[in-house]
Amino acid sequence: MRIFITTDFEGACAVVGQAGVPLGRDSLQYDFARRMLTAEINAAVEGALAGGATDVIVEDGHGNGLNLLYDELHPEARLLIGTPQPRRMSALDSSFAGVFLVGYHAMAGTPGGILAHTYSSMTIQNMWLNDRRIGEIGFDASVAGALGVPVLLVTSDKAGVEEARAFIGGQLRTVAVKEGLSRNAALSLHPKKAQALIRAAAEEAVRHASEGRPLVEPPPYRLRREFKLESSADQTMRQAAPNVSRIDSRTVETTSDSLFALI
Repeated sequence: MRIFITTDFEGACAVVGQAGVPLGRDSLQYDFARRMLTAEINAAVEGALAGGATDVIVEDGHGNGLNLLYDELHPEARLLIGTPQPRRMSALDSSFAGVFLVGYHAMAGTPGGILAHTYSSMTIQNMWLNDRRIGEIGFDASVAGALGVPVLLVTSDKAGVEEARAFIGGQLRTVAVKEGLSRNAALSLHPKKAQALIRAAAEEAVRHASEGRPLVEPPPYRLRREFKLESSADQTMRQAAPNVSRIDSRTVETTSDSLFALI
């Protein structure tokens, strides 16, 4: 049984960042976040293997794809790292029994969402897929669904977990490692507790993988992005792609029969 684990960064235990500072290499929490996410991935790999997985691929899915402590990752995991890749989650195909989303965050504008954003905290205000407001959890679940693969586990903060359940539902396993008090403050579990919960949830997710159902959104797809600034919409329109139209001064819409062509 094959499991694909794709990761973000902001949803790891005890990670809150700093107000006004991106969670990058200049952040006081960057090195800590790398260690926490690596440990949570290891917990998910251990649980998946205990549940019956025979092949586990871990994707470093945040930013430039060069964030994790690779020499500290579980030795049974294979690694998908770096950018650019041919498409989103490029090693995922229909041979996988399920996907884990580890360390994810809620969509932009979510109350209590720690470091909440939608792909870019600097440029995107809101995003909709076929008229439903969506973030990275819902979109990546839809991408996996387009390949016939269900999301089985999501780890995030409380707001992200609630978002995942609303989009995916069913037999989804979730672990909320912290609860947001504001965008940069949280009541968090201890990291060891969070890792134990993730391991247990991952094992259960794999044992019940057959109960998972892919999130399938039929084509054609319409991805609408509302930018924070008009200049971002201007820049998108300068590319003159035939499938992109302008809705208003800050909003553009892209249409395609492939989800992979939208992000």
